[in-house]
Amino acid sequence: MDQKISVILPVYNESRFIGEIFEEVREFSVQNPNFDFIFIDDGSTDSTKMILSELVKGVDRVRLISYSSNNGKGFAVRKGVENSSGEFVCFTDGDLAYSLDYLKVFSKKLLDSDVVIGWRAPFSENLENTKSIRKLAGKVFNFFSRLILELDFPDMQAGIKGFRRSAADYLFSKQKINGWSFDTEIMFLAKRRNYFISQVPVKVSDSNLKIKSQVHLFRDSLKMFGSLLKIRFNYFLGKYG
Repeated sequence: MDQKISVILPVYNESRFIGEIFEEVREFSVQNPNFDFIFIDDGSTDSTKMILSELVKGVDRVRLISYSSNNGKGFAVRKGVENSSGEFVCFTDGDLAYSLDYLKVFSKKLLDSDVVIGWRAPFSENLENTKSIRKLAGKVFNFFSRLILELDFPDMQAGIKGFRRSAADYLFSKQKINGWSFDTEIMFLAKRRNYFISQVPVKVSDSNLKIKSQVHLFRDSLKMFGSLLKIRFNYFLGKYG
């Protein structure tokens, strides 16, 4: 492929693993020179920023953007989109929950799609050790996403998605949600825009499943539900233009 692909990696307090993450990203960028990576440090309070600042020095196609306050994953991804230049733009979880090789699959899909999203269901056996309450929370969230926002995608919150440049510029310019539900808002806007959306089966890495999640289930579930109502209310008020 000749297209340039920008990849956004939002990170927050990943100092324990950031060296390994960076090395994996650097090696992938060397082997795939049409990809460039932007780490977005979302106001980490540990040494993530300091470590990354040193690691990116002199490295081609890998850079760091950071700021002092923790504004949320949605804010971080939007900041990355605004500072990217690729014809295609992807974001994936900064802890590399998904193999970087999926980025090549996504970029090929973007040749004939406006938006490409990850879909974890085909690999549900990979998640068998996930707490039952967390699985239930995901199902409930998807149910209310369909009910409130009329979205019929089986998985809107897999942390890997890709966009054509024109779609990325439009969608993230309209984005209002800075927290975890930002990708549901993006999907809502994409559907309203009649973008062609493709889904790619993705598998969460076994090593990532062993890492303790930074999501607080009850608190963040309430926030996500509130975000769904906010998205619908914003649309009703014409805030998306």
